Amino acid sequence: MRAAPRSTIQSLGRALRLLQQFSPSHPEWSVGELAAAAGLPKGTVSKILATFQEHGYLIQDPVTRRYRLGPALLVAGRMAENGLDIARLALPLLRRVTEASGETSILMVQAGWRSICLAKVDSPHPVRMAAEVGRFASLHSGASNKPILAYLPEEAIDAYLRSPYFVRRGPRTITDREQLLANLAEIRRRGYSESDSEVEVDIQAFGAAVFDAYGWVTGAISIAGPRQRLAQRPASAMVAAVQDAARELSRLLGWQGTWPAPWPPARPGQRRRSSTPSLP
Repeated sequence: MRAAPRSTIQSLGRALRLLQQFSPSHPEWSVGELAAAAGLPKGTVSKILATFQEHGYLIQDPVTRRYRLGPALLVAGRMAENGLDIARLALPLLRRVTEASGETSILMVQAGWRSICLAKVDSPHPVRMAAEVGRFASLHSGASNKPILAYLPEEAIDAYLRSPYFVRRGPRTITDREQLLANLAEIRRRGYSESDSEVEVDIQAFGAAVFDAYGWVTGAISIAGPRQRLAQRPASAMVAAVQDAARELSRLLGWQGTWPAPWPPARPGQRRRSSTPSLP
């Protein structure tokens, strides 16, 4: 999604938000747990889950009555993996970033009004930033995500700031509209994002945007780790590592213009595809 649609199907949005609650750290849910997590009536959640089960998107354990993801999503996931191999392209770059920094490197990509972790390389240190592939995050919180929001079109940023997703996610999440807009402008000016305890206490991060063949932002590469350890290294080295990786991944995706790409991005009718073949 590049911008919020003019109208949406509210019930479908609720149903999809329920699916997004499933993650590697929480693969099974009861009706009551999902209802509490999503803030929806149990009766509504029960009907939605039963519909997903009927079409193979969820499976219900006959003993525990708890739900987990079903085979229909596996098929869809394989189709998506075959169509977009950005994670495969990013992994060698992430390994390079982690080797240079000693910290966890992460690839986040836009997923509607959120971001999702598609790939990561863990820090070799026993104490490190915990990143989960498949985990969703908020676009306005953390250096792993804000570069994505910063390079969306102005109308999309405005729509996001009026959406229910713009809420506090951590100790230092920016929740003031004008302050966040100023921060996004600073990210575009500097070409990178920096955060400290915006999502998790004492976790510091640096991130840079990744662009597709049209110059549209598609994700971000970041370094994240304990503040005390990152403070021992020059910030400029961290910034250079994520910028180099983001620039290279953008090139692999077909972007041949300047990096970062111009903002605001070209309208759909103004886009010109790079002559370099890119991922669909």
